[in-house]
Amino acid sequence: LEAYRWDPGFIYVNRGETVQLRITGINGQSHPFEIEGLDIRGEVKKGEETVVTFKADKKGIFRLICHAHADLASNGPMIGYIVVD
Repeated sequence: LEAYRWDPGFIYVNRGETVQLRITGINGQSHPFEIEGLDIRGEVKKGEETVVTFKADKKGIFRLICHAHADLASNGPMIGYIVVD
C-alpha cells in the first residue's frame, strides 16, 4: 500500500517532443523531486501546481523520484517513470 505516489505512475512521450508536466500536490507538505538522467529538479507543495517543461531529446526510461519519500521508512518509495520512445 502506497501512502504517497505519482499518478499516473508512467508517462509515455515521443522522442523530440516538448513535454510539460503539470503536477498538483495533494498529500504531504513538500515533495522535493528529481528526474534522473534529465537533470531536472523541483518541488511539489500541497495545494500548489508545479510546472516542469523539457525537451524529450533522448530515448529511455527516466525515474521521477521524491526525495522525501525514497523508501518504506518514509512511506515510499514515491517513484514514477517517464518513458521516451
